Amino acid sequence: MADGIRWGILATGSIARQFAAGLPTSKTGTLKAVGSRSLESATAFTTKYGGTPYASYDEVLADPEVDAVYIATPHHLHAEWTVKTAQAGKAILCEKPFTLNALEAERTLAEVKKAGVFFMEAFMYRVHPQTLKVKELIQSGAIGRPLVVNAEFGFAAGRDWGNFRADGAVGGGGLMDVGTYCTSFAQLVAGEEAEKASYLAEITEKGYDAFGSGSLQFPSGMTAAFSTGIHANLTNDARVYGESGSIHVTSPWKCASSTVTFKRSGKDDETFDFDSSNDQLYGIEADAVAAYIGQGENPNMTIAETLSNMRTLDKLRASAGLVFAAEPRA
Repeated sequence: MADGIRWGILATGSIARQFAAGLPTSKTGTLKAVGSRSLESATAFTTKYGGTPYASYDEVLADPEVDAVYIATPHHLHAEWTVKTAQAGKAILCEKPFTLNALEAERTLAEVKKAGVFFMEAFMYRVHPQTLKVKELIQSGAIGRPLVVNAEFGFAAGRDWGNFRADGAVGGGGLMDVGTYCTSFAQLVAGEEAEKASYLAEITEKGYDAFGSGSLQFPSGMTAAFSTGIHANLTNDARVYGESGSIHVTSPWKCASSTVTFKRSGKDDETFDFDSSNDQLYGIEADAVAAYIGQGENPNMTIAETLSNMRTLDKLRASAGLVFAAEPRA
């Protein structure tokens, strides 16, 4: 693990604030620079969280004291700034969804590979000890062959929400914002990419999915069902059913006051308790970058998994007729 990683952040929105608040809980990270479209916004951010404020993202990338960059921009800007960050020689932690489609992801990651820098998509739950425990139970054969996954992630923003997440032109909607957690989790359990995918959703006049439910099938035969939405409060849990046991995770995404319950026929249930604050969740994520920064990727959230999940999201969107004006098509 690197002794210390000096972070830059691109953008000053809600998710950037959460990462900055969590960084002091990490063992390795310090905030060095924050870029915004306005110096006023960057200064307000750094007054609260620390670091040097810049009136552009480019200035963060040009700062020689920045080792790694957290890209917290709206979805449709991820590809552009991932490429620019790679070309600047900085390690990359890019907020999910990585890009708007798999084609854009492949092109962008080709530039990352060319630059030889670290990359990880910011699925913070994937590197949390709770998820590593679930992964251990599954890979050890504790529940036998996984058969079915059920997962939910949704929240109820107002219908008049002015956020980019409620704009279909730039990749907004439930599937890309939080449904992607569910597809990522199903892929983790299956250990392979879904071969069949379908998604039914309410598509708004703004061209984004307000809420919906999807299904996946994997080459092994395992199936997954999920529900998601940005206008629907859901249970936000996950269940895995195998041939000889099951796993229930009460808070799989935020990992706060969460329990992993492992059930087997004829045996007592086993429970594993996890309780990370929101700040600690992001501190763990920063340390997950530091641990593998010299190796190009973290084995618990690989580049191949990012690409696989993007292809699955493409299939789901195609089945629902979801098209983003900002996505590349050729």
